[in-house]
Amino acid sequence: MTSGTSRSAAFLPQRVAILGSARSGRALASALLDRGIEVTVGDSRSESELEGVEELRRRGARFFFDGPSDAFLEGAGLLALSPGVPLTATLVRTAQSRGLPVLAEFEIAWRIAESEVMGQNRWVAVTGTNGKSTTTAWIADVLGRAGRPVALAGNIGVPLSAYLSDRSPRDFVCELSSFQLETVEEFSPDVAVLTNVTPDHLDRYAGFEDYARAKERVFAKQELEDYAVVNADDAVARRARPRARRVPFSRRQPVEGGAWVEGRVLVSAVAGGRREVISLEELALPGAHNVENALATICAADCLGTPAEAIRESLARFRGLPHRMELVAEAGGVRWVNDSKGTNVDATKKSLEGFPPGTVILILGGRDKHGDFASLGPLAARTARRILTIGEAAETVEGALTGQVELERSGTMADAVARAAEIARPGDTVLLSPACASFDQYRNFEERGSHFSTLAREAARGGLARHGS
Repeated sequence: MTSGTSRSAAFLPQRVAILGSARSGRALASALLDRGIEVTVGDSRSESELEGVEELRRRGARFFFDGPSDAFLEGAGLLALSPGVPLTATLVRTAQSRGLPVLAEFEIAWRIAESEVMGQNRWVAVTGTNGKSTTTAWIADVLGRAGRPVALAGNIGVPLSAYLSDRSPRDFVCELSSFQLETVEEFSPDVAVLTNVTPDHLDRYAGFEDYARAKERVFAKQELEDYAVVNADDAVARRARPRARRVPFSRRQPVEGGAWVEGRVLVSAVAGGRREVISLEELALPGAHNVENALATICAADCLGTPAEAIRESLARFRGLPHRMELVAEAGGVRWVNDSKGTNVDATKKSLEGFPPGTVILILGGRDKHGDFASLGPLAARTARRILTIGEAAETVEGALTGQVELERSGTMADAVARAAEIARPGDTVLLSPACASFDQYRNFEERGSHFSTLAREAARGGLARHGS
């Protein structure tokens, strides 16, 4: 085994079982094989459905497909979980009954990174229901503009394990989901950010409080000298009482030692004193939700002593992420906006904020995550001229919103976009913000958003011809 300290050697057993062979599982398997650790990989899917099997098998990994039996765990000293595997899975319970540690891929990768680089990394962890991906990427952009070596990792798309081949110290900016936080034990970020906590994934949790507690675990192992950045406008984030130094942000009122909106200016007192950072008009990303994301970014950057010039430059120039209020087409006075990442009701509410009355054709639906669609009613009634429903949740959405806004069932994305193109008029925005998961018709929200974007561009080209533009 090649490791930086005896702690790494003590932590890693001779054999690790990895449950789930998507990106995180494969990246961890590769990193462990690099360190001389025997690896077994189990997955509920068949071999034909998976990528990267042959390469890992050539390097010595053993695979168990089609819902592995208990034999998958034989000889293992640790069970590593990919983020999508619930703690209620049978093999997880079997491992726990045998006394095996059960840890997230992220936790294992963090321990390896810290032991081999001797604690020279800086760690930023971002979690929350909405805004965490944009905030994570925005913080990374700020640090990069300040000249720091930055690694963007975690739930945002690149597993932390994928960075373990490079042992140089860096700023790791990591997005963490509630699923990942369920099985972290010692992870202790220098800066932890909680953007907000609203009902989501209630198909996986017993209730909202269980989900909220999973999010709050991001603060659990921080030290007194660390920083806990919390949204003072959010009930769950506001109640957090971490050991670390509490740094609040608010778009509604001034907050002590944090960042807030004063008039039309974002202000920070994180580093002491009061500093005007940037005006709302200069922010690169529009919308109330992006004001919150910007405030969280300011707090995290100031906690790490980032130069004010780099913070301001990033806030003014950052272009955002795909599938998050992304303008993908515009023609004939009609805008087409891809917000496929709006996978819960609260995200869709925030996306609707700021639109003029009666100007939105909203595409809503997918796989229901037990969302409170009725709470969308007042805002949808004000902003949406028509709602086109798609996917498994169409009937549920219609049951919750009938009588408040005009509804029409489309079923598929192609039908919804075609219908939107027929009824859209100059000044309208066709908005995909589905308030649902994508798994009824797509592999993930990215595939759903890409499909919408392709269809929207085709519709817009038709619109150009129709309006003679």
